[in-house]
Amino acid sequence: MAGEEEDEAWAQVDMSAMRRRLLSLIHRHYLEAISRLPAADLRATLARGLLVAGHCYGPLHPVHNILLNSIWYAAAFPLRDADRINAHMISNDGVVRACHRSLEGLVASLRLFCPHLSTGDALWNLMSADADLSAAVALADRTSRSSAQTAMRPQVHGTFQAAAMAARHPNPAAFGMFLSSVLPTIKRDIVLFLRTTHMLSPKDIEHLTKSLVPDLPNDLLQPPLMISPGVLDVITSHRKLFKDTEEAVLKVVTVALRKYTLQSGEQFVLHSVCGVNLLKKERLDNCYHINFFAHRQESGSVLGAPLLFFMEALVPALDDSSIRLCVVVDPLTEIGSCFACETNKKKIVHPTYDEYLGGRDFQVDDVDNDGDFPNPLDVDYIFFDAERDSLFANHLDGIATCDKGGSTDVLGTYCKAIL
Repeated sequence: MAGEEEDEAWAQVDMSAMRRRLLSLIHRHYLEAISRLPAADLRATLARGLLVAGHCYGPLHPVHNILLNSIWYAAAFPLRDADRINAHMISNDGVVRACHRSLEGLVASLRLFCPHLSTGDALWNLMSADADLSAAVALADRTSRSSAQTAMRPQVHGTFQAAAMAARHPNPAAFGMFLSSVLPTIKRDIVLFLRTTHMLSPKDIEHLTKSLVPDLPNDLLQPPLMISPGVLDVITSHRKLFKDTEEAVLKVVTVALRKYTLQSGEQFVLHSVCGVNLLKKERLDNCYHINFFAHRQESGSVLGAPLLFFMEALVPALDDSSIRLCVVVDPLTEIGSCFACETNKKKIVHPTYDEYLGGRDFQVDDVDNDGDFPNPLDVDYIFFDAERDSLFANHLDGIATCDKGGSTDVLGTYCKAIL
């Protein structure tokens, strides 16, 4: 593998710019994947699969990788019935963290498949290939995509297991086995299916689940955890906080859709909320920027793929006057953003031309887009797995134990992670 000194050929500002570009591309892939999943399955199980393990690296197109990795993990490692929670609101922090971890997995994968590449070279090839790993390997090796995929095949297990470790996947060993042993046997049919079926139905999810999830070997199954009452109390408190926040956001989105319907004459039904940010920088404690997907509806039936909306609103939304802006946006073409969302690491797709708060005039170099999220996020509490999340349980148990000797506000310690 190329030495890190070779990255000296790349200026730090250039590498940061490539990372920003790739994170935006990956975020766009996640939005497309979310829009293709059926709302009921997304709320029940697939939001967890997507945010916990639905990384975009793998042998297929990034969107297809996200879809299959999400469906596989949700089915292979389901939560206990008592721990399941319906999530109408997909954590923006969770999506952004998934983007960062996917990028780490992409870079690790590409450098393992192409050892002659430096990190800067890997970023350049991935950016040129729109974050598509197979295409990036083809570019780096100056060959065709099909030839690159053939060359990648013998290395799939070890490479993707190592990449999953770099990306902090919850079960790298199982993931490596899935991509090397299960997916190759059904790859051709699965790719054809995903190319010809844009909007997946609940029956499609059931079909994919049966194809993707054979029985796991016993050595990949983990023993149940012993969870202390203190940890369970923290998890319960955070879940309640999430549901309270979700309820407030869903109310304002309902008001926004109603106002948009009156203005456009079209009926819409909510698919999912996929981005929420409080504009702290504007000192407007109750003003939010929100992205959500909604289907057109006619005679009670949804029409086509959901559209992505941007809204600026005052919460709680007492009436239509609380909705300052509600417009359809296109993640492929919209380049608008605001300083408040960017500095808070919230990936919200803003309209290019409409006016909104948050500060539009800023330099992207002034915003820190690097790094992961060291603190626990709302996702870690909402989708806590009482059978597998041992490191997180131990982390919470340690804090709860320390808290007995000092502050009793355990929940307050964690609220910073979701604001």
